[in-house]
Amino acid sequence: MKISLNWLKEYLKNIEDTDQLLSRLTSMGLEVDTISKSKKDLIIDIDMTPNRADCLSIVGIARDLSALYKKKISMPKSTKLSKKKNKNIKKIDSKISTSYGILVIENFNNTIKTPKYILDRLNSSGVSNINFIVDVLNYVMLEIGQPMHVFDKDKVKGKLSVRFAKKGEKIIALDGNEYILSSEIPIISDDNEPHAIAGIIGSHESAVNKESKSVIIESAFFNPNLIRKTSKKYRLQTESSYRFERGVDPLLNSFALGRVLNILNENTKIKGYEFNNISCKLISPHIGKTVNVQLSSFEKLLGEKISDKFIKNTLSYLGFNPIISKSTLKVIIPSYRFDIGIPEDLIEEVARVYGYDNLSESYLPVSKPSFDSKSIKNSIDTSDLFSARGYNEIITFSFLPKGSQETFSVNNSVIDVMNPISEDKSEMRMTMMHGLLKSAKYNLSRQNPNLKFYELGKIYKKQSDKDIIEESILAGIITGVNYESNLKQLQKPLDFYDLKGDLMSIFQNLSFKATNKCSHLSPSCQAEILQGKKTVGFCGEPSTEVYEQFNINNEMFYFEISTDLLDLSQKVMYQAISVFPKIQRDLTILINDDISGDNIIDAVQRKSFNYMINIKISDIFYNKKEFGDNKKSVTIELVFQHNKRTLLDSDINNEVSLIINYLKDKFKAIIRK
Repeated sequence: MKISLNWLKEYLKNIEDTDQLLSRLTSMGLEVDTISKSKKDLIIDIDMTPNRADCLSIVGIARDLSALYKKKISMPKSTKLSKKKNKNIKKIDSKISTSYGILVIENFNNTIKTPKYILDRLNSSGVSNINFIVDVLNYVMLEIGQPMHVFDKDKVKGKLSVRFAKKGEKIIALDGNEYILSSEIPIISDDNEPHAIAGIIGSHESAVNKESKSVIIESAFFNPNLIRKTSKKYRLQTESSYRFERGVDPLLNSFALGRVLNILNENTKIKGYEFNNISCKLISPHIGKTVNVQLSSFEKLLGEKISDKFIKNTLSYLGFNPIISKSTLKVIIPSYRFDIGIPEDLIEEVARVYGYDNLSESYLPVSKPSFDSKSIKNSIDTSDLFSARGYNEIITFSFLPKGSQETFSVNNSVIDVMNPISEDKSEMRMTMMHGLLKSAKYNLSRQNPNLKFYELGKIYKKQSDKDIIEESILAGIITGVNYESNLKQLQKPLDFYDLKGDLMSIFQNLSFKATNKCSHLSPSCQAEILQGKKTVGFCGEPSTEVYEQFNINNEMFYFEISTDLLDLSQKVMYQAISVFPKIQRDLTILINDDISGDNIIDAVQRKSFNYMINIKISDIFYNKKEFGDNKKSVTIELVFQHNKRTLLDSDINNEVSLIINYLKDKFKAIIRK
């Protein structure tokens, strides 16, 4: 929101240090985004938070700053209006508006040139000038925060009604676009057709121009939720909707019409007018509500002793009319403050005026954050173990696009977000598979075929018609091959057993039981994951439907484990690494070509020879002239080590002799010199 410094100074005349003002605005929660010079004025652009609708005007900002400058402000001049017989309002739906007022002016001269001070302030605030009456309404909106709309009375057939639209009704708005209305859209209409989408934009049909002779000026309080939903549905945000959806002072609309009449009378002669305002008994539930707070709570929560006088004066400047009785402070919530409801809100009001920078660190309350340290440690340990096995951690959104979980859902179990920030974030995830597969597809499309991902996060499920539970989940996915291409390791595609082996190496006491309960996994390749007798998750290959949804042709394997059910208390047993030197010996043997290297290694390892800690094939050589057609030379690398001493040659020679004899007996091997 852009404001004029000169305009603001009309309410706070003792502002001298501009830099100090900008700093104070930000400290009060009205963050200054940019500043720019305009002739002899300074234009301040404030990034307003959604809860501070009361500051969407010059008066609102001045009122907030008055507590800092310790000076009461006065509202601008407004003509006192008296109600007359209702000739122009037919019916008001209280679900849309609880206070609706109109000012009817006949024989109005709209050819008058808008005063220069109004044009200058509209332009500095980024609002275009239209014509005299519209410019005055926009000026008052910027000044006190009440949006208004004006209709050409001669173009309105019958009386005005505030109602919900009928399905299929249409309106051509002031922006030139046609909007097709539905039954949940609030509108202003005459006896025949809509003339405005309530609180958002008026109709081109009843727009006022310089030739207009009679006008109806509307000033109302509209239901913020209805305005917000309608604005979002049509993706239409105006200066009016921006304020109405955040909450306009429900008691301001009559005063605003009086302010408009006052400005009109300063520039032209108004011979007569008709005013009427229809209000419900309960305009807004926060009006007249009281909040009590113990004075001791200010020091308790802020950590610093603030005088009762400062507290009372601050809240008084902000319009709360505080009363102190013994040790209790009582306030009445002003009609323009929708964001106040509990004692802590009042303490925050005092704190921001006192200045957060002025709170001494030595007096800040000492408190320890509450969190489950054991759970955090388990998460870190688990992440380390997965990373050690070649997995990469990813983080994906908990919100998913509309309809993206139809393949995963059962019996309408998808949880829809009531007010999503966008269509692609309108459902809560009920499984981690969607995010992991989407990440996998992204990498596969960029020539990264070998993937091992895991994620720690939350999923959300319906426990009943109303209850929703949040579950902590560890999930992962693998695809591709086990090793990059090399001569020493056998390359093969990753499969279900690789996934199973990873999980069993990380978690204790796991077992797997074949099942077909998961609709989003292949019926022929899925299993329950059990720890002891308790089911803690499931794993398997995605179903054909899931592959098709993500357009994935690569074979993948997925697991999902509930960390809330997983027992991580069992300690992993390990053996200390020997500090004594390793000894390596190479054997070169001649064997039949049909004997694989894996067979040799498995056979030797099963015999468990003393001191041998590793065996591998280091070379394979063929020579038909020397060995014949069905023979090959294989070099075996043997590594020996003792846990408690350095091995002697005699120890190694004895073991190597045993291994040679075993290879001769088992594979008819011939030792090559």
